[in-house]
Amino acid sequence: MKKNGTDSSSANASPGASSESAELIDRAQLQADVARQRLRLAKDELRRARKRLKEAKREAKRSRKYATLARKDWKRARRQAEKDGVTQTGGDVVARTTPKPKTRAGSAPRSRRPASRSPAKRARRTSKGKTATTKAPPKKVAR
Repeated sequence: MKKNGTDSSSANASPGASSESAELIDRAQLQADVARQRLRLAKDELRRARKRLKEAKREAKRSRKYATLARKDWKRARRQAEKDGVTQTGGDVVARTTPKPKTRAGSAPRSRRPASRSPAKRARRTSKGKTATTKAPPKKVAR
């Protein structure tokens, strides 16, 4: 930096001016410390909020799973009652607290129908799984 004759920060500083600048520096440092503390508190609060959100998501997942099990048990009991010929509007059906053991480990449940069926097969099939047309024997070619 170029020195000018108009620079009066250190050359012409009086003892009172230096104490004022020291107070300004101290005040700025205190403000910076307060700002750092606020930042730290805000980060801690954000961290706690993220933990609460994770726990809420876990709880929602548990609740959905429990509701699914309860609904399945209710349907099963209703079907069993229809099968037995008993019509009952209310009952003491207790839902399972643990899920039914899976037959395949770790895989998603499959659909009962095949994943893809060609249009020709779909056209040939009728209700109850019977074919609509019978297959004709192959024609013999004369040589």
